[in-house]
Formats: sequence, C-alpha cells, structure tokens
Amino acid sequence: MNNAELHNSLQINVKKIKDSIQNKQNLTVRKVRGNSNDLTINLLFLEGIAKTDNIQEYIIKPLKSCSITLNKGESLIDKIAVEVIETANVNITSTFVEIIDSILSGSTVLLIEGQDRGIIAKTAMLKERSIEKATSERSPRGPMVGFTEKLETNVSLILGMMKTPFLSIESKDIGNYSKTKVSMLFLRNIVDEDVLETVRDLIDRISVNYILEARLITEEIDGKYSLFNLSDESERPDVIISSLYEGKVIIFIDGNPYGIILPGLFVSSIQSPDEYYQKNGRFTIRLIRIFAFLMSIYLPAIYVVMSKFYADDLPGKISKTLFKGDELIPTFWSMLLLIILIVMLIDATFRVPQNAIILISLVATIVIGETAVSAKLIHPASLITIGITFLASFLIINKGMRAPIYTLRLLFLFIGYFFSFFGLVIATTILILYMASLRSVGVPFLSPIIPFRMEEFKDTFYRGRLAKLNNIQHDYPNTNS
Repeated sequence: MNNAELHNSLQINVKKIKDSIQNKQNLTVRKVRGNSNDLTINLLFLEGIAKTDNIQEYIIKPLKSCSITLNKGESLIDKIAVEVIETANVNITSTFVEIIDSILSGSTVLLIEGQDRGIIAKTAMLKERSIEKATSERSPRGPMVGFTEKLETNVSLILGMMKTPFLSIESKDIGNYSKTKVSMLFLRNIVDEDVLETVRDLIDRISVNYILEARLITEEIDGKYSLFNLSDESERPDVIISSLYEGKVIIFIDGNPYGIILPGLFVSSIQSPDEYYQKNGRFTIRLIRIFAFLMSIYLPAIYVVMSKFYADDLPGKISKTLFKGDELIPTFWSMLLLIILIVMLIDATFRVPQNAIILISLVATIVIGETAVSAKLIHPASLITIGITFLASFLIINKGMRAPIYTLRLLFLFIGYFFSFFGLVIATTILILYMASLRSVGVPFLSPIIPFRMEEFKDTFYRGRLAKLNNIQHDYPNTNS
C-alpha cells in the first residue's frame, strides 16, 4: 500500500481507502455529481477534524455550479484543481499513502471516476488551545506569549516576529504507524553549516512507529549514556528567534509546545531571557547561577565530609552547633533521607490535584521540619543545608539540569562519605573531563569555555552590550568538520 498507485476505477479506490482507515465511523464519502451527468465525484474526509462548512462552500458548491470544458491536451484533474476548487491549499497526488495521510490530517480528498489521480484540499479544523503566557520561562520583561501544541501556530508566531527572507523551513513526516510533522528552522545566511548537516542527518536516521513527545528526538541527540541534556528547549518565541540569529537550528514537533535548540551548550543553562530586557544583574546574575549550580551538587557532600572527617579539628562551639548533638540519625543518613523526602515532595506536587498541594506542603513542613528536629531525629544544620541545596537548584532546574543535578548530588554525597575531600577532587576532575568530551551535534558541550574562545565570552558569564552582541557573527567549533 505504501507505493500503490490510484486506479482508474473510483469504486476500487474508495474501497482501498476504506479498508486502510479503521475509523470508518468518522470516514465520510460524499457523492457529488457536477453539471455534466457523466462526471462522478466522491469526496472523502474524516468528520470531526475536517471543517464541513469549508467543504460545502469551497468544494461542493463550485463543483455543482461549474461547467467544465476540456481543450485538447488538458487534464480533467488539473483543470478542476486550478479552476474549480477554491480552497487556499490544493495538491494533486497519485499514491494511496498521500491520500490516506491527508485524510487522517483533516484534508478532503476528491476522486473522479476514470481518473488515476486525486485532489487533496486542505480543510483541517483541528482543535487547539489559544495562545497563552509562557509558564516555564517567566520573565518580568519582554514578550509574554508562549507556543502551543500546534506546529503551524508556532511557526506563524516566528514568521510574525521575524521578517526576513533568509528564514528557511524544512519539514518531514516521521512515523510508521502515525505520521508526525517535524519542522527544522534556520537562517540560511547565518546558520552554521556543520551544525545544519549534522541535524539533517540525525532527523533522517530516526525511524520510529510514532512520535508523541519531543524527548524521543532529544534522546537521539543525547546518545545512550549522556548525563547532561545536549539540546535546549524553550516555549518562548523571543528565545527561539535569538537562537536563530546565533546560527543555531530549531526543531518544532507537532503536538509539543516548545522548540528544540541545537546545539545545546552548558552556558545556556545560566542564561535567562529577562537579562536582555533590563540592566539589572547583567554582570552578576550568571555568576550567581553558576555558584548555585555548584552549591546544589556539592553542599550536602561537603557537610558530610566536614562532619565525618574534620568535626574534631574545628573549635568546639562551631563543631557542636553544626555537627555534634544527640540526634538519632547519623549525618550521612539524615542527609540522604532528607534528599529523598524532598524529591518525593517535589514529585508529588506535580501529580496530585492542585487543591491538595497546600495540604501536602503543610504535612511536609510538619514532618520534615518541626517534628524531625524536635524529636531529635536529625540535626537542624542538616535541614538548613538541604534547604539551601534545593533552593540553589531551583535557579537552573528549568533549563534541563534537573536530572544531572540530582544524579551528581547523590554521587558526590557517597564519594565524600567514603573518600573525603580527596575523593571529591578526583570526582570533580573526572566530571570536567567528561563534560569536555560531550558533543551536541558535533559542537563541544563546554564551548566557549573548552575549547577557549575569547570572542564568544561577551555573552557567557556576563551579558555584554546588546549592540555588540547583535552584530556578532557566531560560529561553533565542530568536531565533524
């Protein structure tokens, strides 16, 4: 069926389409007879996702009112498609696979007795939510709109804000059972060609039955064993447009309310949209986020190391206040228990009904906080340390850093408990070497830090002057070139 061609017999064509589409309850076959009595036409569409008003107004009415006269050498299908059908988007095809995919996408297919080609008229009426504020990347300044689940709507937002003839859009349907449209956006005069070719090859290699979530594609980008996300994601049009101007490639997937940005670099996790709309924090906020990242993975380990190996070397008052007491649970186990409990609390807040979140917060405050300390189960300093740790992680957790932070936090906690600071130093060295070896579509993950590129530092640890950033021609070191 994938390569099957349409038959001259209208009855055979309609039967094959009915046999291929299992949703026969919604499949409508509308018989139409034109002014010429010898012209038998069938319209096929799925009721519920095809807009019947448009079918009636722009397809059925013109067919019933027209009088078709063919000149020598003219094709009936071509003449109807050009002169009769009044929808904005009309295509002609001769294969069943295009016919079936179009019907499932909400289009209307027009088949004529004696013709081995069909006409596809776009009449889709797919439901979608209205454009709303971006929720995961809130900013006090700048555009407030966010993407929706409809790919065409997201692309139209980009086109409306980015008026340039150099914007290129390449689309492809992926999926064996269900086709999902994937679009790749880039600026032809700015894009890094090595990155573009790598992304093209990656998309061409994807062979799956269906795509429901963009994570399927980002996992292909990350590879099998990557601890860090090697792609960025954003639901804000201004972030996507800025990435395009930096020579990056954007991937939109139908059904996902955000765009995938390639290459994805570590420095992107410390950048935020509001930095480009206000003066406050342009020199300090990114350094604070880096410090918060380090605190979120090292602070519990450092506390455990100090408690186990160095508590006796500190002044007695400090040691007693921070580490020693008559608590029931040892320091290491209290830190591990608190981490697990707070991870459970965070996970629960996303899964329970919204009106139960306040109740969970109240119970968690009593159990983890007041009761545990009053009953002398855990040391108060342990609770404060874990609180600061998770608070610091919230600064960059929405940048795809949740998984690596949680993993590294536990890893360093165990290493510190068994091997002290010496183990932490070795583990940190291995981590840096590992991060330096990562590649996002061929670009070093730590670029422009490793390899060091001074010209790119104007927008790394601080936000430089916007006029200079605007005129920079970005390029990326690529190991594939």
